[in-house]
Formats: sequence, C-alpha cells, structure tokens
Amino acid sequence: MWAREYELIYIARPDLADEDLAKILDRTKGIITDRDGHILTVDEWGKKKLAYEIKKYAKGHFMYVLFLGTPDMVDEIERTMRIDDGCLRFLTVKLEDRVQVDERIAAQAEADLLKQSDVTEDEGEASAEQGAHS
Repeated sequence: MWAREYELIYIARPDLADEDLAKILDRTKGIITDRDGHILTVDEWGKKKLAYEIKKYAKGHFMYVLFLGTPDMVDEIERTMRIDDGCLRFLTVKLEDRVQVDERIAAQAEADLLKQSDVTEDEGEASAEQGAHS
C-alpha cells in the first residue's frame, strides 16, 4: 500500500491546560487513524519563545507529528486546527509523495530503537563520568 509522508508542526496557546493540549493531539491522531493513516512520530517540543507575538502571546507550546496519509486527511486536520482557538499556528509539509507504508513503518521503528539505544548509552556515559568525578 502506498501513502504520502507528511510532517505537521503546530503551536498551541501556552496557557492551555495539559488536558486541552492532549485533546488537540488526540483529535489530530484520531483524524489520521480513522482514515487509515499511520502515525510515525509524535514529539512534544514544549513551550518556546516565539519570534514574534501571535494573538498577543509571546510563547507557544510546540508539537511535531510525522505521519503517513492522504491529502483529504491533511485537509481535515487543517480544518480542525483553523477552528480550534487553542491552536495559534500550524504547518503541514509533504515530505514524500509515494511511500511504501509497511517499509516506512518498519524503518521508523528501527530508527526509534537506534535513538533509544543512543539515549541509553549517553545516560550511561554521563553517570559513569559523574561517578569518576565523585
């Protein structure tokens, strides 16, 4: 099966409660999975200072979603983002036009495992260095 690969970055209001941030993400995930899409990565970048004020907010809560889907899926995600007053800005970018779904999911799982092992090794080295300095 073939699909397109997209990345979505959105900025939510910094004063939203954790439940409201989760609702935006859950709604986005729901749109993707209900239309037979696949979520590859979700990364919460946290609150960051904006380059300029948006709707009188100097900070925003950044989220990154990498997924496989279709153009109508993107249309629906963007429609809901426009309606939601908790979302300050969003941008969806098509990364690949024709991706083999099973191969891409397997490649992402492998990349996640490598990333996890790199983080574990870095933590082990850091604790070893701290033990040496003690």
